[in-house]
Amino acid sequence: MFTLAVAVTAASLAPAAGAAPAPAPARKTGDPPAPLLAPAPEPSQSIPEPVVAGAQVLPLDAILKHAEENAMPVRAARTRLELGDAAITGAKPLLIDNPQLYLGMGARMNPAYTDDTQFELQATLQQPIEIGRERSLRIKAGREYREFLDKELAQVRWTTHAQVHYAYNTALIAKERARTASRTQQFAERLLDIASRRQQAGEISRLRVRVAEGELARARQSKLAADLNFRLACIHLAEMAGWPSGQLIAPAGELGDPIKVRDPEDLIANVQKEHPALKTREAQVELGEARAKSAKRDRLPEPWVGVYVGREREPGLMENMPASRIVLGMITIPLPFFKRNQLARAQTRAELSVANTELEVTRYQLAMNARRAVDAINTAAERVRTYSREVVPRFEENLQLLQRAFELGEVDIIEVFVARENFLRIQTEALDAYGTYFDAMYTLETIIGSEVSTLVSPGPTRSSAPPATLR
Repeated sequence: MFTLAVAVTAASLAPAAGAAPAPAPARKTGDPPAPLLAPAPEPSQSIPEPVVAGAQVLPLDAILKHAEENAMPVRAARTRLELGDAAITGAKPLLIDNPQLYLGMGARMNPAYTDDTQFELQATLQQPIEIGRERSLRIKAGREYREFLDKELAQVRWTTHAQVHYAYNTALIAKERARTASRTQQFAERLLDIASRRQQAGEISRLRVRVAEGELARARQSKLAADLNFRLACIHLAEMAGWPSGQLIAPAGELGDPIKVRDPEDLIANVQKEHPALKTREAQVELGEARAKSAKRDRLPEPWVGVYVGREREPGLMENMPASRIVLGMITIPLPFFKRNQLARAQTRAELSVANTELEVTRYQLAMNARRAVDAINTAAERVRTYSREVVPRFEENLQLLQRAFELGEVDIIEVFVARENFLRIQTEALDAYGTYFDAMYTLETIIGSEVSTLVSPGPTRSSAPPATLR
């Protein structure tokens, strides 16, 4: 794991009066790098791990598992599946419209028979029916809509996965910055203590102590800001993972080794097959085709089939003569036959055209973005490894030289702080390089639809030298 030491410490600023300076202790192979200007701290002087009060320290896998079902975008997308179920349920009834019943009651009166008024009763029952398999096409369109929502849910889940992964890595960087600030503060505290003792011994002026006091105050302010940023990063991680409100989580582990990914052409071929966004667009095209076909079929006429029942008694009949009963079968056909449903037909054709275009645009953008993202992440990985292979070794050597020069009285305390600022800038640049690498990783993961770790280049991904540490 690549990390970079930052804090400048000064446990021994000068040898005792009249005594020869003690040589710097040798460091065994594999030990963490010596802190700046001082031997490695004793266990009692170890840098405390940055923590967030009340937060659970969890590994990435546990957070991703929770986010897969509980992240807010996932929950919202999963709820939308009910819309697909409702579409299928609404398309299943055999008769889409309810029957209509007409009742008529009254009297028949004829001027020729002024004393003869007859009671009349009429009833009509009609039911519209579909004759072109419209119902089956509506059910198919509902199922395609449900499938589209399933693909949309898969896309949201992957996007959430990438966002949680990115938030986790961002929190790791924030933790390293908080650790750096803690080391810098401890270095400033030790330096102030040593400067105070040397001032009492008459070796340096009071002005040098004031300089050390000012640097300690600034280091404390930097630590407060770094701790706040770490807490905010943890809150953001909890939000992305859908953690219960009022509970916080913090990332476990350290920054890992950067990796390079393989040739973009290979990635593009996989993207064209498996990317969740393309699956969603393809499902949207299939949904558009099903809706367009259903709307086209709905242009067919829907005849009304029914029965008419009536009771009539002609005027002038004798009292003992029975009334007439009438029963008629009925069929009603709308006119014109085929000029129907024009709005839905035109709209579904337009939606299908839009879906096809969006599919092609998404496929093209993913291909182009994949090339850019591969180049960006490989370059960022090389930047991080450059700090590990080229900057860190010389950085450690310079620290030893600076420590020795200060012990011999060859450098002033102000020069020490100037050197510390330079080393701190290098540490910041190293963490910034990691931030750029994680930005590129997030972009690539959203493009390829899988984790970058599954796309490792067949070439070497680590430096042959032992990795440096951030400790």
